[in-house]
Amino acid sequence: MISNSTIISSDYLNDNPVLETNVIGTDVNHPIHNDVPPLKVNLNLTETTVTSIRRPIQTDDSDSDFQRANNKRSQRKIRKSKENYDSQGVSVNITASGVNPAHDYTFDGPDVRTNESQDQVNRLTHQMVISNESTRYALTRYPFPPFVIRFSSGKVTANQVRECLIDHCGKKFQTSIQILNCRTLTAINGNDYYDSLVYVKDVMSFSFLLDQSHWPSSVGSENFVLPSTPTIPPQLCLLIKNVDLNIDFDDFCEDLKVQYPEVKNIIRMKNKFQNDIKMIKIELISSAVRDKLLNDKRIIINYINYDVSEYLAPATVLICSKCMGIGHFRKQCTQVKDTCKTCGDLVNDIKKHNCSNTEKCIHCTQNHKSNSLKCPMIKSFRAELTKKILHLNDQPAHGGKSAHTNTSYVFNSSLFPPPPLPISNSSASLINNSMISKLDVLINTLSEVKSQLTNLEAKHEQFEKFILLKNLNDDNVKADLLVLSNNQDKLKKDVVQQSVLITRHENMFNKLFTPMIEDICLFITSQNVDINGRTLDADIKCKLERYRLQMKKAQEGKHFTN
Repeated sequence: MISNSTIISSDYLNDNPVLETNVIGTDVNHPIHNDVPPLKVNLNLTETTVTSIRRPIQTDDSDSDFQRANNKRSQRKIRKSKENYDSQGVSVNITASGVNPAHDYTFDGPDVRTNESQDQVNRLTHQMVISNESTRYALTRYPFPPFVIRFSSGKVTANQVRECLIDHCGKKFQTSIQILNCRTLTAINGNDYYDSLVYVKDVMSFSFLLDQSHWPSSVGSENFVLPSTPTIPPQLCLLIKNVDLNIDFDDFCEDLKVQYPEVKNIIRMKNKFQNDIKMIKIELISSAVRDKLLNDKRIIINYINYDVSEYLAPATVLICSKCMGIGHFRKQCTQVKDTCKTCGDLVNDIKKHNCSNTEKCIHCTQNHKSNSLKCPMIKSFRAELTKKILHLNDQPAHGGKSAHTNTSYVFNSSLFPPPPLPISNSSASLINNSMISKLDVLINTLSEVKSQLTNLEAKHEQFEKFILLKNLNDDNVKADLLVLSNNQDKLKKDVVQQSVLITRHENMFNKLFTPMIEDICLFITSQNVDINGRTLDADIKCKLERYRLQMKKAQEGKHFTN
């Protein structure tokens, strides 16, 4: 995603902040994977590190990015350089503004330099020319850093990773994520794992996948881990302006994170002289919060109102992996030998090169690698590349010419219709009468519409009252249903208790009272006889026998009569 903002503010250019320190966050030191391909970032830069150096004067008149100097002093310098070049002994010093010369060449004729030296001179002389390859490389990189998925076993393909992520987020979270590409990196010898890189298309998908709870537990029945968290891209960053240098930075960060928990990192910006400036960069994990702050254009922290603007990141620089030159690919390189990025030596085979591990840049001879972004030459090239990209974004349509500045026109009176004839008084009165009648009809129609709207408004008010009454009745019915439900629960408890008591009494009668009464009846029957065994009272015997029979039927659940 390339930002629509293409204007670099003056305070950005004056302070020129480039170095980010005082990072307050959870993952300041992001792990760097050498296997991850270069990524595209927001190409509309806020600032650059050093002022851009001048490239050599071009003879091509079609080059519209730069103009020749018209002042007399510059013309005198150009003439003097041409006179020195025409002489036999010419000294060519290729330097950058504020940088010591990397190479000093002196030659006495056209055939003194070797092929390697000639290649280095051409590369250093023309590296500030912004080629089409550099612009295309900066505009076609992936817009977001990849998510690294590490598998320890199995063979999970890139298509399986893509389909599993899209299906999981759609079914479980009802969120559609846009995945631009998936790549699988081959395992290095000695490693028992392999990585898959997931590139997302938009900022919503990136912020959604930043939360690890949104990831599935496995992909293709294989478990995985996320070894690192990708860096926050410029599309989720903002700049807070005019933050006083004398405030307590820790208190400022704490208040900001309390007010906006979505803020992950807070960084105080520095200029090219490593001095703090009045701008703070914040990195967020929510695209919605960033859009809200960007639309509001201000933020209130500790009762202080600050301006908020979009963060414009530096462009990606194309560096040749063969000669370490700037602005072309390895396939387009014309150098025969390879250049070591550490020591800067020219070798036939870089794989067999025994490097001294003494860092020396071929561009500025300082103690860093030749492809390091700290190099002043690379910083200057990035500044010029940014200017060109911003110039391309600022160009209007139709070949850069405004649609309102057409100078190739010819006036032809035959192409224009003649003016209408003058209107007489009678015809004007007729037209006025017809217009008045039409206006009367329109006014009457509007009156009818107004009366109908009034009736609709009255009906609408009645309907609203009916709805309010209905809602009130619904609440009463709900309350009654709740009371009935509670009573039903109490009734169920009472029924259970009564059933327990009935069971207990039944067991008591069946197991205690009934056998006891039967024994009493048997005892009375045995005592109701004389010495000879004859019954003393036949009526008592019959009653006892009947009672025993009735108790037996009651135990068996049969019907009996008194």
